[in-house]
Amino acid sequence: MKLTKMTLGLFAVATVFLVGCSASNQTMSEESIGLRNTDLYTEGSETVADKTEYINKTAGESVLITRSFENAPPMIPHAVEGMLPITINNNACTGCHVPGVAESLNATPIPKSHFTDYRPDTSLAKNGNMVKNGKIIENTSDIKTSAKVLNTLSGTRFNCTGCHAPQSIATDAPIKNEFKAEFRAKGGDKKSNLINNINEGVDTIK
Repeated sequence: MKLTKMTLGLFAVATVFLVGCSASNQTMSEESIGLRNTDLYTEGSETVADKTEYINKTAGESVLITRSFENAPPMIPHAVEGMLPITINNNACTGCHVPGVAESLNATPIPKSHFTDYRPDTSLAKNGNMVKNGKIIENTSDIKTSAKVLNTLSGTRFNCTGCHAPQSIATDAPIKNEFKAEFRAKGGDKKSNLINNINEGVDTIK
């Protein structure tokens, strides 16, 4: 039986690991394995995670939270009590964040990408070919991004909390986050420019 280079490589790594383990006399207690400092047998009944508390400031009193990375869905910096659940016919978020109103309330306006339909009209031809926006797609690699500007919020974007979540009050994290975000556009840490670069690397259906 022939062994591939990958198989031989994995075998070598496993051998070194086993030899190293057998040569070491050090042992680790179960309490030191995880971050909760309890043994694995009592973790379920005795270990209680820190209670998560969220920012309780009302809308308009909160401070804008810097985005984690370019075009990241911004965190909700205020309490959402009484605003949930969100439905397609009852969305409290749009009352303050719809463009035209948001600016006057100093709220973050819903970006243009949320007023764009990226789902092309799709159907199946009698011969089995896929048809998108009236064009036959014989190979899925031929599928290109569709973009249709809408006058209203896209039906695929009504569920705000699908991407946006309230921010929990900061506590001492057991592992420090050292990630440093880089923003290509000025002000990218506070607003979205996704509508300008969503098609980077792809062609748009005309």
